[in-house]
Amino acid sequence: MIKILLTLSLLLSGLVAAQENKYEPVANKAEYYALNYLPGKNYSDLKNWVLDNQKKVLSKTDAFDNFEVVLFTPQFGSDLTSHDAVFLGLWPSATEMYKGMGYWIKNGGSQAAKIPVATVQAVDTWQWAISAPEGERDIGAVRFADCKMKEGVSSNQVFDAYKDFAIAAKKTGDNLGRKMIFPGPGATEGDYDYVYSLYARTVEELGLGADNYWQNINGSKEDQALNNLIESCSNYRIYITEQIL
Repeated sequence: MIKILLTLSLLLSGLVAAQENKYEPVANKAEYYALNYLPGKNYSDLKNWVLDNQKKVLSKTDAFDNFEVVLFTPQFGSDLTSHDAVFLGLWPSATEMYKGMGYWIKNGGSQAAKIPVATVQAVDTWQWAISAPEGERDIGAVRFADCKMKEGVSSNQVFDAYKDFAIAAKKTGDNLGRKMIFPGPGATEGDYDYVYSLYARTVEELGLGADNYWQNINGSKEDQALNNLIESCSNYRIYITEQIL
């Protein structure tokens, strides 16, 4: 009887906790590859390889129907020598991601031999989308930061606060995308709970968003509520981005 009561208590407490979440995160998978160019190769070679790979391998199956590719080049950071570019592959789910990986492993050998880069780090992640920019994408920009939550704070609480912040920010003219990223296998170890991604559909809009924050959002109740949950964010870095597929 005691075990039954304890089980019911845990179930009820879980339901209460679930009801306290204001928003329900929708998770997607993402794979990040930090790359160095092979001798004599550059960004154009990498971009052309991705497009050629789409034509010769990825288009031959439905496994990549929901696959997106974004390429990053470092712009600001504490160590710009660690890698030359980043390949980001976006998937709706782990099922689709590993289905695509399986097809590539079996059928991408000839294309893999032509790749103009060497991989220096590969990270498997889950991502929670908070907001997305509106309008057609161009050459964009993204800022990452490693963030740590305060003691006793859950990722769902932080997500709720980010959503409220993003909704309030949009009313002031903000058009930035935001994600909470949870790195898995391959991630760099450190004292952080998640990586915060702040991205813009154009380079210019990342600057507009920064000015808009300081002029219209800083110190707002949504800003304060978010800051009350976060202990620190560090290791800020910015990349220039281009969606290829």
